[in-house]
Amino acid sequence: MEIGRVLFLGGAFLTHAFVGYALVRGFTDADPRIGIVFGLLPDADFCFPAAWGWPLVHRGVTHTPLFALTVVAGSYAISRYRETAVAVGLAIGSHLLIDSLSPKGIDWLFPLETTWSPGLPVHSPTATVLLWAVSIGLLRWRATDGRTID
Repeated sequence: MEIGRVLFLGGAFLTHAFVGYALVRGFTDADPRIGIVFGLLPDADFCFPAAWGWPLVHRGVTHTPLFALTVVAGSYAISRYRETAVAVGLAIGSHLLIDSLSPKGIDWLFPLETTWSPGLPVHSPTATVLLWAVSIGLLRWRATDGRTID
């Protein structure tokens, strides 16, 4: 894999993890590490062999609202804490929202292949800086309510 692609993917992974962390930290009392794990979860599809084909490809089944709802429901069924399910939903939802705005988009109506996107460069350097700035602002805002940043 070429270095430019590695840097691009690394930046995208870090951004998804950090946005998920900030959202969970900012809007719930759940462990913010949930945001890191579930902010990255949709990209587990990078581990699927290419030979498997659709929907087990990048931006296939793991990048769908159906997958997100299944994961959120599963997290609630396992933990029995609404706060945990909300945290999982914020993190995985942020990933899907960011990727749905990108030129490739996501399959909103899975199992139908119906990708639509406004084609925004959400993983560009400018958009990445904006996402990080908003996330840092959210963490700073939350820290001013008497809590420390974990």
